[in-house]
Amino acid sequence: MVQRYLTARSDKEAIRASIGGVLMVVPVWVMFMFIGTALYAFYQGSATLPDGLRADAVFPHFILNEMPVGVIGLIIAALLAAAISSLDSDLNCLAAVAVDDYYKKLRPRSTEAQRVRVGKIVVVASGVGSIVVALIYAAVGDAGVLATVFALYAIFSGGIAGMFLLGIFVPRVNRQGLYVGIVVCVLFTAACLLTSTEFSLGGEPRIWLDLGPLNYTQHNYMLGVYSHIVLFVVAWAASYFFPARDVDRNLTYAGWKDRKRSDA
Repeated sequence: MVQRYLTARSDKEAIRASIGGVLMVVPVWVMFMFIGTALYAFYQGSATLPDGLRADAVFPHFILNEMPVGVIGLIIAALLAAAISSLDSDLNCLAAVAVDDYYKKLRPRSTEAQRVRVGKIVVVASGVGSIVVALIYAAVGDAGVLATVFALYAIFSGGIAGMFLLGIFVPRVNRQGLYVGIVVCVLFTAACLLTSTEFSLGGEPRIWLDLGPLNYTQHNYMLGVYSHIVLFVVAWAASYFFPARDVDRNLTYAGWKDRKRSDA
């Protein structure tokens, strides 16, 4: 009875935390999206934008030209602080993954000092690489930064949601089936990119891989949707070709439903 009570209490706390997170994320997201709407309304009215100004430069232009001097400094400081706080977390994650998932396996007898040194090297190398990519984009990029970032997220994070959904809702899935799903998802994403990305040859636009009616013609953002579905379906189907594995039902949606029935 005590164990059941503690389990039910932990489930309720997890649900409350999830609901609280959603209630916090949605208003913040709406506020950020409202900035673009407000800027559009502002420049459709009394103010005008310079010719050729990119979409992602409208907000900085508004800050520098419409805000008081002291407020400009506070906003720029806040933007720099937010950027730095995000960058240091990403660099720390890269270092942790490189050390824990790769270096420890390659050098299991390495000392803590050696692992810290490797982590520092990864942080420096990743930071330099990020600077180089930013400089290249600033020199040759002609699209908005956010549009590029969203497209890259759709491409490189494809399948992650499908992977989590498999772990939660499909106890029959196994590691071998998941590997097959990942490979198919990568091939699908690569084919979509190659059949939709244009380049210039002799002044004529061409695509890297022309499959005729099988060419991918939709927006790259949709790759993030299709790749999740591809990985989910393929990994689920492929898992039936390999032996089933023992799964702790308490970690799945079915186990959660069982606890709800027993509590009722």
